[in-house]
Order: sequence, then structure tokens, then C-alpha cells
Amino acid sequence: MDELTGAPADVTALTEEGLLAVWEAGRGQDPVRRALVLAAAGGGDPAAVADLAVGRREELVLGLRVRCFGPGLPCAVTCPSCRTELELELTAQDVTAAAPEGERVVRAGGFELAFRPVTTRDLLAVRGAPRAAARRALLRRVLTSAVADGRPVAADALPADVLEAVAGALAALDPQSDVRLDLDCAECGHAWTSPFDASGYLWAELDAHARRLLHDVHALATAYGWTEAEVLAVGPERRQLYLELVTA
Repeated sequence: MDELTGAPADVTALTEEGLLAVWEAGRGQDPVRRALVLAAAGGGDPAAVADLAVGRREELVLGLRVRCFGPGLPCAVTCPSCRTELELELTAQDVTAAAPEGERVVRAGGFELAFRPVTTRDLLAVRGAPRAAARRALLRRVLTSAVADGRPVAADALPADVLEAVAGALAALDPQSDVRLDLDCAECGHAWTSPFDASGYLWAELDAHARRLLHDVHALATAYGWTEAEVLAVGPERRQLYLELVTA
């Protein structure tokens, strides 16, 4: 068990037992730590996944989703203008952006600032602070150097507007960390941009799938006295036939 992600280090996420183990590790976690659990299950090193760029973490999550449930991503969204509910059929390719870059430099107010992508460890470090303070702390964490007139400058000494130049460039540095979909309503023609959260999407699916599995286990264990392992050892098609017999 990894201390930070809470995920079993040896989980095989493509089996039903493995999916239940991932679900159990993610239950009760906040969305940021839950994303780490999913990324570790998707092939990330549990000891190092928190230090990956957020976009790379989301790549792992999206890869896990494709392997577990396929490349199709059915979505429902509500038009913010006319409130019509729209159904979308996306694919993993539709929500895949460029890989994160290692570092970038911007110039603002006479300063030259080098910075890296945000990691999950950064997000955890500023969690709980007031929003404005958390934003400043996050921007300072991603700075790798700041120079003015050829001299290094401490992150704490940078003016607020200079730090904001870093904020404006972060999304371009790691596009996969902030995927946005351009949508338009077939009813009223309104166009808008909506975020896509791969970790949140997969967790909703995984939670529903795990609860269905547990329902099946309960029904068949009650009817036949099987253990959870014995129920899950029965393939999904045969299991469904047993469930139909139990409920007939």
C-alpha cells in the first residue's frame, strides 16, 4: 500500500478484483488524492506519481479508462443558455491534448521567470489555504528561477503582477491538465467552452461499476453461499444468468 495514494502497489486494475481494490482505495478521498489512486492504477509508479505533471497524471487516468471501459466517452451536458440537456459521444482522442513540456521561460516587468508544470504534490501542498493565498503559493512553487538585471530574485520578492504572468502561461505548458471542449447547443445555437476532468469522469464510472459488482456479489452470496472471490470468478455473462435465476 502506497502511503500517498493509498493504492495497492500490486493492483491489477483490469480485473474485477483489481477494479474493486482501486475503488476501495479511492473511496473517501478528496478528488486530488483520488486522481492519484487512478493514475497509479493506470500504470504510474505509486511512489512517484504525485511528482508528475498534472497533465501526465491525467494521461495515465485516461489510458486506464480506455483499457477498462473502452475509448468511447458518452457525456451529458446542459446548455448554460437554454438549459437543454445535450448528449455527446466523445472519444479519448477528443480529450487528449499535447504532452506537458519540461520548462518554459516568460518575461514580465523586467523579470525573466523559468517555471515547470504543476504537479499533484503542488496541489496538495497548497490545499486548505484561502484561494488567493493558495494561488500565490502554487505559482511560487512552480518557479524554478527568477532573474532581474542578471541577478537572481527570490520568489517571495516578486510583484503580484509578475507572478500572474506565470499563471497565464501554465495552461499552455501543460494542455492536458486543463482540457476544454468547444460546445454549441443544437437547440438555441449558444456556444461555450466546458472543462473535461478525466479523473472525475472515470471515478463516476468506476463508482457505479463497483456498486453493481457488489450488488451482484451480495445477491449470489445470499442465494448460493458463495464468497466474493467465488462470485467474481464466474464470468460476467454466466453471472448474469445466475442473477436472472435468483430473481426469477
